[in-house]
Amino acid sequence: MAVASESIQSTYNRHTCLNIMASLLSCVFLSVAGLPASAAANDSALPDVFSPENLLWEIRLGTHQYTTPRIDRDRIFIGINDMALDHPAAKRTGGGVLMCLDRSTGEMIWQLPIPRYMEGVKPPYHFNQWKCGVCSSPAVEGDRLYIVGPRGDVLCLDRNGQAEGNQGPFLDETEYMAIPQDSGYKLTRADGDIIWRFDMITEVGAVPHDVCGSSSALHGQYLYACTSNGQDDRHKLVANPLAPSLIVLDKHTGRLAATDGELIGKRMFHGHWSSPVAVETGGRTMILFGGGDGILYAFKPFDPKEAGKDNPTLEKIWQCDCNPGDYRRRDGREIPYATHTNKSPDGPAEIIATPVVADGRIYVAIGESPIHGPGKGMLSCIDAAAGKIIWTSRLVERSISNVALHDGLVYAADYSGRLHCLDADTGQQYWQHELEAGVWTASPIVIDGKVYIGAESGLLWIFEASKQKTLIARSRLKSAAITPVIHEGVLYLPTQKRLFALKIR
Repeated sequence: MAVASESIQSTYNRHTCLNIMASLLSCVFLSVAGLPASAAANDSALPDVFSPENLLWEIRLGTHQYTTPRIDRDRIFIGINDMALDHPAAKRTGGGVLMCLDRSTGEMIWQLPIPRYMEGVKPPYHFNQWKCGVCSSPAVEGDRLYIVGPRGDVLCLDRNGQAEGNQGPFLDETEYMAIPQDSGYKLTRADGDIIWRFDMITEVGAVPHDVCGSSSALHGQYLYACTSNGQDDRHKLVANPLAPSLIVLDKHTGRLAATDGELIGKRMFHGHWSSPVAVETGGRTMILFGGGDGILYAFKPFDPKEAGKDNPTLEKIWQCDCNPGDYRRRDGREIPYATHTNKSPDGPAEIIATPVVADGRIYVAIGESPIHGPGKGMLSCIDAAAGKIIWTSRLVERSISNVALHDGLVYAADYSGRLHCLDADTGQQYWQHELEAGVWTASPIVIDGKVYIGAESGLLWIFEASKQKTLIARSRLKSAAITPVIHEGVLYLPTQKRLFALKIR
C-alpha cells in the first residue's frame, strides 16, 4: 500500500540548515550479553536497601538499558545495547540486542543482535548513533513477540527463538545480524528467530530521530507502532513531515494496514517517542497516542473491513491539547520550543510518556528531551469518553515518565527532580519530594504499598504509598535505576548496567 509523501531529500533540500550539532538525546525509554548469573556473586552491585539474602540472581548487562523487562510465563525479555555482546559470530557495532532469559535463573535462552549498520542511511537521518540499543519492550501474544527495532523497523519474533527451526517468511537472520556469508556460521537454538520485518524507512518514509524509542500495542489482528519520525540531523526541520506518526500492521503478516492520517509531522516539535496503548473504557475500545505536537489522540481501532483499500487511515474519536494556550503563545506570538542550544524553561512540549488509564480517566504529562533541560510542564487528567480535561497540575514540570496510580492517588515524577503525590480525582497535591536529580530513566511504580522511583544520579527512592509523605529508604546504585516490575513475589530491578531478581515476599 502506497503512502502519500514527498521525497524526503527534496523536502530536506528546500530548507537551509544552519547549525550542526552532535548532542546525545537521552534514550528515554530501554543490554546481555553478559556474564552468567553465578558470576555476580563475587561482584555484586546490589543496592544496600536490599538484603543479600533476598538476591535470587544478578546479571551484568551492557552500558545502556532503558525499558521495563517484559515478563511472560517462565521468561524475561529485555532490550539492551551490544557493548557486552557475547556471540560466536555477530560483532559489536554500537547496536542493540534483544535477550530472552530464564526467569528463575537469569540464564540466557536466546539473543538477537541487531547491528547499528544500515546501508545507505545518510543525512537527514539522525538516529541509532548513541549506542542506546533496543529501546522497545516487546508486546507478547502466544508464541509471538513484537518490538520496534533500533534500525527503524518493526519485528515479529518467535518467542522460542530458533529452538523449533527457522520459521518464515523471514529467513535471513544471519544477514540481518551482519554475519559474513563466508563465516560458515549456522543458526543455533541460542539465536533469535524473526518471523517478519517491516521497514518503516523504506515503506512509509519515516525519518526516525535520535532513537526508535517506543513500544507497540496489540489489539485484535493488528499491531500499532510509533514511527519515531522527527527532525533532521541538524535539528532544523522535520525531514519528512508527511510521513505517518502511527502505523497499523497486520500482526500475522507484517503488512501495512493503515496510518494515523493526521500529518502530525507538520506540527511536531522534535520527534515521536510515545508508545500507543489500546484501552477499553466506557464500553468501547480506543487507541491512545501521544503526539510530538503535544496533543493526545484517541482513535478507533482499525476495522478489518477497511483492509486493502487505498491508503486507509484511522478514524479519530477526539484529540486533546495537553499544552495550555499560554505555553504556546504570548502577546500574539508563538513561544519558541526549547532546544539543546536554547535550554529555555518556557514554551510548549510534546508527549513522550505513555498515557495511563484508570476509572475512565487518562493521565499523561508533557515533556521534552532531557538535553533541553527542565522547564514548564503539566500533568493532565482527561475524560476518556469525551477527551475533555478534568484537571491539570502545573506543579508537575517537564516529564517523560509515566504516572503510577494507587488507592486514589497519582504519583508523577519530573525532570526537575521531584516526585509528586496528587489526588487522582481532583489534582490536589498532597506532597512532593526533592529527589536530588532529574528523573527520565524511570517511572514511579507502586509495589506492596511502596512507591519506587529512580533518579538519573543513580539514587533509588522508596516511599510509603500514602497521602502522608514517609520516606522508607534512599539508596545509591552504581547505575541509574529503570522502572522495576514485580511478578509472583519477585522484584525484577533493572539498572542501565545490571538486572537484579529479588524475592521480597
